[in-house]
Amino acid sequence: MRDLNAVGRIGIGERGAVTRLVFSIKELRSRQLLIHLMRQAELAIRIDPIGNIFGRFDSANTKAPAVLAGSHLDTVIHGGKYDGPVGVIGALEAVRTIRENHIPIHSPLEVVCFVGEESSRFGFSTLGSSLVAGEVHPKDLTNAVDPQGTKLADVLSGLGISSRNLHQLQRPSKSLKAYLELHIEQGPILEAKGKRIGLVTSIAAPSRFRIVFKGRADHSGTTPMEMRKDALVASAHAVPGKVELAVDIRSTSAQSKARVVRRVKAQARTIARRRSIGVAVLNIREENPVPLDKRLLRVTREICDGKKINYEIMPSGAGHDAMQMAKITRAGMIFVPSRRGISHNPLEWTDPDDIALGAQLLMETMVRVANETP
Repeated sequence: MRDLNAVGRIGIGERGAVTRLVFSIKELRSRQLLIHLMRQAELAIRIDPIGNIFGRFDSANTKAPAVLAGSHLDTVIHGGKYDGPVGVIGALEAVRTIRENHIPIHSPLEVVCFVGEESSRFGFSTLGSSLVAGEVHPKDLTNAVDPQGTKLADVLSGLGISSRNLHQLQRPSKSLKAYLELHIEQGPILEAKGKRIGLVTSIAAPSRFRIVFKGRADHSGTTPMEMRKDALVASAHAVPGKVELAVDIRSTSAQSKARVVRRVKAQARTIARRRSIGVAVLNIREENPVPLDKRLLRVTREICDGKKINYEIMPSGAGHDAMQMAKITRAGMIFVPSRRGISHNPLEWTDPDDIALGAQLLMETMVRVANETP
């Protein structure tokens, strides 16, 4: 909790709101703090070209595939202090405890902090883990732009990552035994059911795109209603000439998500045609729902049953780095309750006892998986 609170103070503003947008000075400071904590824990640190941080604790068999655990430190605008850092600091604490207690492990353990899990700046989520999984393609970057007009492709280029070498960050599947992520639920289910742990079966995937309506800017007092080409009729005090809508549609069902996406895009074009204004649909991210590993789920269930921890088997409505890592290794997630289901908000809160329980379960799962025979 000391380390978690230290991270939470970076980027804190009014009413406790935390803002650490990816590649901002504050987000970089949070990564620097993590590097310091990893050094204190005597982990071997590796930082890849985009800034993903890996802290490694080797087993006797240094060539064995590693058990990786972590999350992210970037936040949404005016967010909370638990979404992401609970998973990073929880993984760090798990590895520290394993080291300090000389718990035998047969595979290396790694703590990871992925860059840019949140889509708040560029509309592009799970950036760091997507690159590690080899899931970023040049066309994905075309429409990823922040509100100031900075292109994600230009930021990556400044880091030496071009459309030609996106796959240089991809990690070989054979180097990993599993990926585990501890995270706050970001929803009300666990609290409502009185459960302290959520074991995640699958992760809903987003379709993200921008709809741009192009009309004609006019004087609101002198332009007759029937002559307006208004890009935002519903809430206009003036008559805007251009309006951009950010759309995020997600589901655990690929079929139902695709159906809604088609309908939204078709409706946007119908509205534009009816009002004689232009419309463009700019795709940003299209992903499929991801099932998580059933064997890892069985391991976490067995540990919970053995300790008589009350848990819920559940899907995740929010996206996480685990959805990308599942494409190159076994992946599992552990949820801890969010008070009143609030997240991405300064009121975000998880009881320290629940965080401790989640970290304990994460640690025991890491040890169990590290010691599994192939």
